[in-house]
Amino acid sequence: MQAWWSELAPLNQAFYGCAVFFTLLFLWQFITTLIGLGDSADGLADDFNANDAGPDVDNSPYDHGVATFQLLSLRSVIAFGMLFGWAGALYLDLGLSIEESVLRGLVWGGAGMVLVAYFFYKVQQLSESHNRNLSSCIGNEGEVYIDIPENGAGQIRVMESGAVNYISARSKGGQSIQNKTPVRVLRTLDTTTVEVEPIQS
Repeated sequence: MQAWWSELAPLNQAFYGCAVFFTLLFLWQFITTLIGLGDSADGLADDFNANDAGPDVDNSPYDHGVATFQLLSLRSVIAFGMLFGWAGALYLDLGLSIEESVLRGLVWGGAGMVLVAYFFYKVQQLSESHNRNLSSCIGNEGEVYIDIPENGAGQIRVMESGAVNYISARSKGGQSIQNKTPVRVLRTLDTTTVEVEPIQS
């Protein structure tokens, strides 16, 4: 093994090192997902996309509970590194030039990145469309998480099916409601949106 490694060109050693490192990360994340730790592991994706800045920051109308296509997430970056490393190393072993090996590695890595991002995007969409029971929110009190604009939709944080969730919401009468305003859920408007009114203090 040591003799094989020492015979490799420095670039090929780098490719194999990258491949092994990201493959181990992939296996670790896969195992932790199976035992229920995957959500916290993927939380590291914030370093790449900064989509979720916590409950007190209103960064995006698509945070929490709304499926978005996130190309640059921890899972997709791991997939890129793993496929880029293995493809580059194997193409160099086949005798291709450095430039062609790197180019093909980038193509394989980019394809893996897109496929992984798309897969989890579809999984999130399915989860949101089939697992929600918005009728369980009716009558519950919550608070606005993302401003509800006049005649528009925002998001609220409210108890749904026994757990706190983030749900698309419109206000009764189309009035605007600011972030952190206490609200009460009145009814469901469709499979993903509820109607709310502010709670008078």
